[in-house]
Amino acid sequence: MRQLALQIQSDATPTLANFVSGRNAEALAALHAALTTPARETLIYLWGPEGSGKTHLLRALGDALAAAGRPARPLSGATAVAADLESARLLVDDVDRLSPALAERLFHAWNRIREDGGLLVCAGSQAPAALPLAPELASRLAWGAVYRLQPLDDAEKLAALRARADQQGIPVADEALRYLLAHARRDLPSLIATLAQLDELSLASRRAITAPLVREMLAQGGKDAPGTNPLETLCD
Repeated sequence: MRQLALQIQSDATPTLANFVSGRNAEALAALHAALTTPARETLIYLWGPEGSGKTHLLRALGDALAAAGRPARPLSGATAVAADLESARLLVDDVDRLSPALAERLFHAWNRIREDGGLLVCAGSQAPAALPLAPELASRLAWGAVYRLQPLDDAEKLAALRARADQQGIPVADEALRYLLAHARRDLPSLIATLAQLDELSLASRRAITAPLVREMLAQGGKDAPGTNPLETLCD
């Protein structure tokens, strides 16, 4: 079956509280510690494949720091400019995409950040030693706390979906959740968003959320032209 062609949007702003940690509890604890102990400099490097939660955690930490009155500068290695590196608190996503010139600036920026008791949290797709960056910066990132983020396995995703359904009062059979995981987009935000659509469809059609209903919605979403709402089609 083709992947779900619905207009999926996650309804949850990334926070540290709604990050499903799975095997990444240690990394999550380190970010909480960085948030609650601002007196000393902190260097953290997160790495892992797409979908492991790197961007979620950086965005969540940025919002939490802002709420605590300690705003940080979020930036992407793909779009950063030199002025972005002037802050005493930096959250750098896709650090492996920094240009050589900006990677050198970041290397020197860490010295200032240390002196100011600041914060540098970077995320990339590879371990520090494998980063396509100047050896000086790669080794500097390895000096800090390094955490490899592990994507949720199927059992953890199912547990997260069950917890979300119970929290939201969505009556859904375990069989339906297993079917959803097997046939829809497999990243957790998309799965959660699809669960919300299933709840909407269930209420509109007055049908229980079972595997057949999931199958019908996914099939309709895959067949409809862009912009078509499969909920309307299935409820006609």
